[in-house]
Amino acid sequence: MIRNFIGIVVAMTIIGCSQTTVTQVDPKPSLPNSQLGNEVRRICFASSINGWKEFNGERHSVILTKGVKDEYKLELSGFCDVTKAMSNIATRTRGSSCLTRGDEIIVSDGFSGVDRCFIKKMYKWRTETSEETKPEDSDSTTASD
Repeated sequence: MIRNFIGIVVAMTIIGCSQTTVTQVDPKPSLPNSQLGNEVRRICFASSINGWKEFNGERHSVILTKGVKDEYKLELSGFCDVTKAMSNIATRTRGSSCLTRGDEIIVSDGFSGVDRCFIKKMYKWRTETSEETKPEDSDSTTASD
């Protein structure tokens, strides 16, 4: 019986060693959106969020507005779905008026209660500009003598 057991262990070891899995990991992933700025450690809102919007239908990303034009993209983890949020979204910090990694975003869809998720990463978000202004070049329209 011990011989059978040793034979099975040896066979399993040989089979386990012969199977290899190669996975390629991108050491520095490229940013999918040019509006994504630098990662930030905290966002201080004084007391509340001035607005929010979902990010291209992604369930685990939300863009929060601070003040008039400061926007931040938050990557979330957990079981919340911001695409189903109606008008309610709230935050829960751990004792300060600033959002940091690990704080909660609470989403209410109005019907089935609330969902909670945690902040994984926060990025500065650059607002879209509809048309960039080009500097006028005086040399481009020279008159010929």
